[in-house]
Amino acid sequence: EESNIFQVRDIVIELTIERGTRPRTLRRKRKTKGTTKMKKISRKSFLKLASAAAMSGITAGALAACNAASGSTAASSAAAKYTPGTYTATAKGMSDITMTATFSETAITDIQLDLSGETDSIGQAAKDDLIKQLLEAQNSTIDGVSGATITSDAVKQCMNDCITQAMGGTAVSAPEASEQAASWRTAPEAIPDSEITKTYDVDVAIIGMGYAGLSCYRELAEEGKNVLVLEAMPRESWWTVGHDIGHINSDYLLSHGVPKVDEVEFVNNWMMQTHGKANTALVMKFAKNSGSTVDWWLDKINPDTLAKTRIQFWPDNEYTVHQLNNGMHYYTGTLEWWENYWENPTSGEKNNNTAGQMELKDLSWDNYNYVEENFSDNATALFGTKGVQLVMDGAKVTGVIAQDGDGNYLKINAKNGIVLAGGGFGGNKEMMDDLLPDIKRLFTKDEDFFAPFGRDGSTIQMGVWAGGRLEGDISTMNFDSMAVPDYLPGPLWVDENGQRFQNEAFAGPEINGFFMARAKRGNIISIYDSTYKTQILRGFPGHQAFEYDMPAVVEAMKGNFEAAKAAGAEGANGWYCADTIEQLAEYIGVEPAALSATVEQYNKVCAEGYDSDFAKDPHFLNAVAKAPFYAHVTTPSLGFALVTTGGFVTTNDQQVLNEDYQPIEGLYASGNTCGMRFGPEYITPIPGVSIGMCLTLGRELGKYLATK
Repeated sequence: EESNIFQVRDIVIELTIERGTRPRTLRRKRKTKGTTKMKKISRKSFLKLASAAAMSGITAGALAACNAASGSTAASSAAAKYTPGTYTATAKGMSDITMTATFSETAITDIQLDLSGETDSIGQAAKDDLIKQLLEAQNSTIDGVSGATITSDAVKQCMNDCITQAMGGTAVSAPEASEQAASWRTAPEAIPDSEITKTYDVDVAIIGMGYAGLSCYRELAEEGKNVLVLEAMPRESWWTVGHDIGHINSDYLLSHGVPKVDEVEFVNNWMMQTHGKANTALVMKFAKNSGSTVDWWLDKINPDTLAKTRIQFWPDNEYTVHQLNNGMHYYTGTLEWWENYWENPTSGEKNNNTAGQMELKDLSWDNYNYVEENFSDNATALFGTKGVQLVMDGAKVTGVIAQDGDGNYLKINAKNGIVLAGGGFGGNKEMMDDLLPDIKRLFTKDEDFFAPFGRDGSTIQMGVWAGGRLEGDISTMNFDSMAVPDYLPGPLWVDENGQRFQNEAFAGPEINGFFMARAKRGNIISIYDSTYKTQILRGFPGHQAFEYDMPAVVEAMKGNFEAAKAAGAEGANGWYCADTIEQLAEYIGVEPAALSATVEQYNKVCAEGYDSDFAKDPHFLNAVAKAPFYAHVTTPSLGFALVTTGGFVTTNDQQVLNEDYQPIEGLYASGNTCGMRFGPEYITPIPGVSIGMCLTLGRELGKYLATK
């Protein structure tokens, strides 16, 4: 009980965590007034310890000291941490999946999964392995199944929900939930040398072979360094997520007529959009080197593949805007490629996808194959092998222990450094709850984190266990932002009450969705008049922005208007058309008088060319004046993101800092494991800058480590 918890004074808390056959004892004490005393346990600290006990399988005896000192029933409460019974939870994978979990007072005893809606050969095939991992872990902190990330993430979410129910935690407040989730921060016991089956000695070891890891790997190989990269994905299914590379001033761009960008202007614009929270040195490295890095990357690409690439939002049309009236600038500079199938480079298998939603992997595979074919004497890639623990010599990182697909432990000693490049933590619900509390507080009861391409966060966990400091505002793509109507800046936006509520053209979609995430839910409606053919061509380059440069996309958008005009009052897929504003209001369920008043006021500021209501850029003040009138009703929600894009605080050379802001010898971070690139949220003065920055800073880190 709370009163008894506050009676705890000056006692030793010893927690014996049994992990396999290697128990580990933790002792907590602190210095006070020149003498050594055991740390006084506050209610908050006690709850953290109790929570860690619940999540780590700590025995009841671990809290015996509290019981002895206070006469409370803390020990027995720790033993009976669950209310016995069967609990059910549902989460969204490729389909709706359901878990039924049975609990005794102290353990999860049985798990049943309904994955019948998941892909036969992927999600459904992972069922038995996922159940086994969960029962062994006794919590949701599992690796999941490679290739079935979306299903694995949903299963982890279900496990979290069932545990919460079994612990009676359905009404847990946000701070308490955060404390519970922090159990991931506890480092596991060091794996002894007796369990190591093979040892490698290299100059540099890289954990993760996404864009940053692969770029660093290739650079070090070319520099003649002995480099090894660990990649958790099997070779036959390895791929790098994303299909566009945002950058400036490459020969590729300049040869296609894209104007050269002033680096200083670019960096200042970036720092303005990130609220001054990005590391200027890292941004400047990107600005100075992204062009040459992309040319270096493309130099090894198959010409047939290169011929399929294009520059997004290029060429400009007569309506393109780059400089907004608020000072924000948006640039052309996105190398993009799509294909309607991908071919497995190992087996030759082709996976058809008529929707065109699979990336062509050749850009990364061509670069990897180049290294494998030309630098096999000094470059090694271990696929299906995951980094699990950093090796420390005091405060210095000297290597990494990895585990292969057969469960064998490997030790890699790296004399010049370890590079953390394993991505973010969007696939780890526990870490998102803990590290993104400000976003979690924005959710309604029906919203939650969902990042289909998110990594499991294990690379960041290792860095934290080694003492690394995470940035305060961890950016995501785009948990912090709701989808904006049609991704167009030109139309009038109104809410379900018919009221205009924000500047429709303040910035790119990720920034324009900030306000809605914090203040709006329900229907958001975009309003057009008969001049829509011009409106949809007027835009600027931005992440998820409407691609006004693609004729097929433009024609598809026009088709929405045409279908609405033919559909009448019933509308077509959320699109409506009417001859009067009042009639349109009735079709979309908005009070006619309210919508008419909003349109009248909006037309007034459009006529003046000066938006005294919401400060909209005059380029995008399109009056709603010429019949017929159109409306598109959308109902956005919060909680979807592609990945997290923030991580460790580093030096200008990407060396990880400790909690005292001092460099950790031997430890570096790049890609989405490196923080302070985007500030509090992902921003895109050029679409695709996440990949562009990963490539560039990965290579720059390789150059730096080659000099050590």
